[in-house]
Amino acid sequence: MEEKEEPRGLGPDVIRALRGEQSRAAFARLLGVTPLTVYRWELPDEAPQARRPRGRVAQALRNLLEGGVTPAPHAAPSQRQELRPEESARLMPCLAHLKRAEWRAAEEELLALLASGILRTPGARALMAVGLAYLQRWGRGDARSAFATLLPHLDEASSGLLPESVELQVHALAAHLYASPDGKLFDVARVDTHVARAEALLATRDDPEIRCHLRIAELATAFYLGEAERVARCTGRLAPLLPSVTDPVLRLIVEDALAHEATIRGESAQATRRFREVAEGAARMGYTYLEARNLAFLAQRRLEEACEPAEALQLVRRAREAAYGGRMVRGFSFIFAARAEAEALLRLTRFAEAEAVLDEADAVVVELSWTPLHLAVPRVLVGVVTGRYAELRRYAARLAAYDGPIQRKLTGAYALFAEGMADLAEGQPLRAAERLAETSARVAELGGWPFLRRECLVYETAARAFAGQLAEGRVLLRRARVFLERMPSAGHSAILNRFEGMLLALEGRPREAREQMEASLGTFRLAGDVSMALFTRHLLALVAKLEGDPAAEEMLSASEAELRRAGMAIPQDFTRAVTRPLHAATAPAPPGPLRLGAEALVVPFERLSVRGMGTSLLQRELLGVVEGLFPGCSPRLEELDSQGQATLLAGSASVPVTDEVEFGDGCGRRLRLGVVGPLPSDGRALLTSLSRLSGFALEVAALRGFAEVEPPASNVGDVESERDAELPGFIAASPAMKRLRAELARLSSSRATVIVTGESGSGKELVARAIHTLSTRSQRPYVAFNCAAVPRELFEGQLFGYRRGAYTGATTDHPGVIRAAHGGTLFLDEIGELPLEVQPKLLRFLENGEVFPLGEMRPVEVDVRVVTATHRDLGQLVREGRFREDLYYRLQVVPIRVPPLRERREDVVALAKHFVRMLTPEGQEPPQLGPDALAALVAHPWPGNVRELRNVIERSMAYGPLPAVLGAEQMRIAG
Repeated sequence: MEEKEEPRGLGPDVIRALRGEQSRAAFARLLGVTPLTVYRWELPDEAPQARRPRGRVAQALRNLLEGGVTPAPHAAPSQRQELRPEESARLMPCLAHLKRAEWRAAEEELLALLASGILRTPGARALMAVGLAYLQRWGRGDARSAFATLLPHLDEASSGLLPESVELQVHALAAHLYASPDGKLFDVARVDTHVARAEALLATRDDPEIRCHLRIAELATAFYLGEAERVARCTGRLAPLLPSVTDPVLRLIVEDALAHEATIRGESAQATRRFREVAEGAARMGYTYLEARNLAFLAQRRLEEACEPAEALQLVRRAREAAYGGRMVRGFSFIFAARAEAEALLRLTRFAEAEAVLDEADAVVVELSWTPLHLAVPRVLVGVVTGRYAELRRYAARLAAYDGPIQRKLTGAYALFAEGMADLAEGQPLRAAERLAETSARVAELGGWPFLRRECLVYETAARAFAGQLAEGRVLLRRARVFLERMPSAGHSAILNRFEGMLLALEGRPREAREQMEASLGTFRLAGDVSMALFTRHLLALVAKLEGDPAAEEMLSASEAELRRAGMAIPQDFTRAVTRPLHAATAPAPPGPLRLGAEALVVPFERLSVRGMGTSLLQRELLGVVEGLFPGCSPRLEELDSQGQATLLAGSASVPVTDEVEFGDGCGRRLRLGVVGPLPSDGRALLTSLSRLSGFALEVAALRGFAEVEPPASNVGDVESERDAELPGFIAASPAMKRLRAELARLSSSRATVIVTGESGSGKELVARAIHTLSTRSQRPYVAFNCAAVPRELFEGQLFGYRRGAYTGATTDHPGVIRAAHGGTLFLDEIGELPLEVQPKLLRFLENGEVFPLGEMRPVEVDVRVVTATHRDLGQLVREGRFREDLYYRLQVVPIRVPPLRERREDVVALAKHFVRMLTPEGQEPPQLGPDALAALVAHPWPGNVRELRNVIERSMAYGPLPAVLGAEQMRIAG
């Protein structure tokens, strides 16, 4: 039974006053409750059935009360002004553009409609405003412009005069805008109010897409508030709605929200996968805002998984390129991109660059009137690592002074964390431990924000060790381990290994301490984290000193010199409380046969057991471990197919192996680990043990879905690296073409229909050929058919084939290009020129895999993968009735856009050099392109794209004799 405590200010009299002249049913509908609930609110306190509003509804009522606004009654159906048929006919195609992320076309058509004066009813104008505001919010990330566009229609939505369907969209979008990460707009009460009004309208209709928008707004509100309990209440409500969403743009937005939901729940692998999939899907659609946003968050996630800094920097670069290309404003995702970039630079000891990136992100924080807490951890780490403790304390004071409405208490907790880290760095570990414990307690009071909780657990463990509180440190270590099991992070696991090594050393167990620190060092080296590797080497030198190693002082001097060269502070000596060496150092063992035993497995097992590693990282770690145990053994890892054929995964295959073991990864793959050279007597047993452990580690990584490492960017200036041995002539120097090349590789095992779009001469046919070459059908026929080059009367016979005598002139059987491509790939170029009367037959073939040749009595089954291409706007052809809509959607299974050459100028030089080599007569040395020629080529807009560039190079080389250097005067670029 509900408690009857009355929320302040919402007694029976207030409810009746707010309801005014409205019926209980109308008032209940407005708030999304039942009339019986309103009746119970109005009962006196002593009545047994009395209830009081709570939660979201109570907040909505308070907002109405404090604003002095009484909910207006909904108009009767006869009073609502429905859209006129001509208004709907003009608006619907414009709004359809939004569902396909065709922002520019939608904007032009909506603005043209607004200027034309055709939209006369309030509902039509409001729907047009919803479309423009949606475009600004979700197309460009510009919530302020979206709000300014929608604001004039919020009162109309409350008046009840708009059509219900339009009013519903206004409330849903308003909830989104008030839930935006912008301090000028963010208003939890108004989010709740608009959600309540939309829910009331949904009581009489079923609209899963509107419900998705409402759930996303609620989840965003919880995330931005930093209230884990509120997030927990919101989670799980969005995913069930996803299967019923047909809008492609909304599906991506929902997937984006689910990725954040997974992040805050600690489901890191699922979050990484979703961020990657949304970024790839958005790139295919040309949806740059969501591509940039998810690449930024993906970079952050990959750093959590201990990827190399170069990979994270590449993801951030791609995010910024997409943002600039999509004319995005600098918003929330820019802050996270900057954070990921700063953390990657910090790992590379490029501290000045990291600070510059953080300063730029801070400016965006100020622009948004937002809390600075999202940049707090990298700011703190920069201060600690570089030894600028006074600046760190000033930053902590800035966090403490934040008085904005967004996550104020959580920002204060981050301020306390920064103070604790400053204490730890300045040699006050006991005070640091107390501050970090206080931060953890405050976080727990706020609902348990997991990201700050993790930092506190890890670094309080270090503070207890530095303070000599070994028992307390052990308790914190166990709690941190449990937390990292629930919220894995390879980087934090490696740091915790290092701190456990400190505890072990102080407990008088230096050998175990060294093993933990060496495992930590191995992870940092593998992940390319230079700064943490330098710190860990210094701690290893301190452990050597604790053991009384005669070489410890030399090791410490070398370590301190390394730290100074990198611009890093020298950490305090955690062993200073120990007055004498724990063990006398033993003299080095005389040279003899290599001895390996159980002790040799400790560090390798620790390195292979780090939580949060991805598959590729584990494979490289395995080879690093084997090479460390058996120096000079040249290890390699291979995958075996069912016939025993091997595919190299890591290492070198240049020398035959002398010993090898096979093992499985628990997910259906057989792997083989091989080494070159003689092994000690127990070497094979050790190799077998390592392979078995690796198999379990790989199985865990696969089951938890940890992402693969992306291939590093190739050197743009190296033309040889830009060519692909599998794809002759496919030049990919620009990020756009590299992404396209990666997409084609991922399509290799699919037989899905692909449509390639792009301007004339941009290279669509080359892309189609690449799809075939990379596919499993590469050894079967590749047939190209140009739909613009065949007379209409011969089209059907050429495409589907015919029997002799099927029509006048059919003197022989002809299989048709579809049957000619059986088992392989059919490329239909200029598909937009396909005659309308032939389109139903092509659709039948795509749906059923059957063709009906002219003159045949029964269909013929054909196995063909279809790739189409066009430079025309098929959507426009559909609207004009010149292309079937059902065929259009059947072809749009996998859309690929080839960008024009002017959008990928990095490719100009690489392509030009490729054409020079290709067009040079055999036996002659290809001429060089002079700097002035290169400058002229890059500066040209290339309206004819790659075809024009090839023609220019061919024309420039047509005049003999061929010079050793082609200068600008030989280029002959048409004006």
